Amino acid sequence: MKKPVLVLVFQGLFELTGLFAFLMGYFAGITSLMLFGGILVVLDDVIEIFMGILNPLFPVLLAIVLAIVFTPWYVGVFWASTAFKVLGIPGSFRKIFAPYKLIEEVEHQRRFL
Repeated sequence: MKKPVLVLVFQGLFELTGLFAFLMGYFAGITSLMLFGGILVVLDDVIEIFMGILNPLFPVLLAIVLAIVFTPWYVGVFWASTAFKVLGIPGSFRKIFAPYKLIEEVEHQRRFL
């Protein structure tokens, strides 16, 4: 495998692991699993913000609002990040199972920029 393919597969696994760990931990009442998954989801969002993939304004505002609503506050932050990750589940699966196709599409789009 080429290096970009490994990065895509790892990123997809990272996103889904964090998402499913948080959701399973939250709904099953397993605090350690919820914290592990929530930290992974937030870390992935922070990485995407610094890479310029994710615009920080709405996620940060949503995190602040949900931190006020949920107790403890960090569960609200985790839910704010999870909301975006749920919408990205199909993309995460594409990164894992069709990374070559995804790279091909990105290269095709770059030619027309």
